[in-house]
Amino acid sequence: MERPKMYFPSQPEIQQRTNQYQELKPLHLSYARDVALFYQFTTDPISPISLSLIPDGCFDLLFCCDESQPAAFLWTSPYSRRKQPAFMPNCTYFGVRFFPEQSLLKFKFPMAELLDQQIQLFDVFPSEQKIIEELIGAGTFQERILAFMAFLDQSKADLGKEIRLVKHAITEIYRSKGTINIQEVAFEVGCSEQYIRRRFEAYIGFSPKQFSQVVKFQNALDCFLAAEQPDMLDIVHETGYYDQAHFIKDFKKFMQVTPKQYKKEQQQ
Repeated sequence: MERPKMYFPSQPEIQQRTNQYQELKPLHLSYARDVALFYQFTTDPISPISLSLIPDGCFDLLFCCDESQPAAFLWTSPYSRRKQPAFMPNCTYFGVRFFPEQSLLKFKFPMAELLDQQIQLFDVFPSEQKIIEELIGAGTFQERILAFMAFLDQSKADLGKEIRLVKHAITEIYRSKGTINIQEVAFEVGCSEQYIRRRFEAYIGFSPKQFSQVVKFQNALDCFLAAEQPDMLDIVHETGYYDQAHFIKDFKKFMQVTPKQYKKEQQQ
């Protein structure tokens, strides 16, 4: 059964500020319920870049495919838009973005302790590092995807019934586009608000309320980026904001700039 298309987290700056960008949404692959996106890009050959991550509730595994300085990172969602450290110049990076409700990988620490950081992957994930060599040796984006899927087959964990509860709660948040409240979530899954909050913070780092706000904002951001001349009232109507002022307030909270300022950045 395919995963319903309810939430596709957006990180526009990765594509806009890098070279030779490629991506694949695995809608028909066996990992479509867990993996939001495979992507690859190359950095500028002269000067290193920095990229901004936008809150999306996901986490990425990011691999530097440079033979002289190979590396693997866990790249977790921030609470608000944040500049990431400079990347190596003239380097190919291969990334995999996991949905918050993924049930394949288990880290050594609760996600609440890892959120809003870029961490050496094997400091927090118990696995052999040969995957880096395999990704470097792969000649194409498609070959790297196949190599990573084989790595997942070897590494995936059984997260048990607790993650199933979190996944069900997240599905309800997706279905409502982030407008559902925690009382409704608790009712849907048949647990207390406190228990769901603890499970959310352990598995995805955010509380249910914070995650609902992120999903709501990401839906609004999709509408905003898709329109050449965004109509704020249309976005407010489509995404469940109370009014334009509330949308602008959320936009500034998550993006650190107003919609008008961000559109100007995009044009530049």
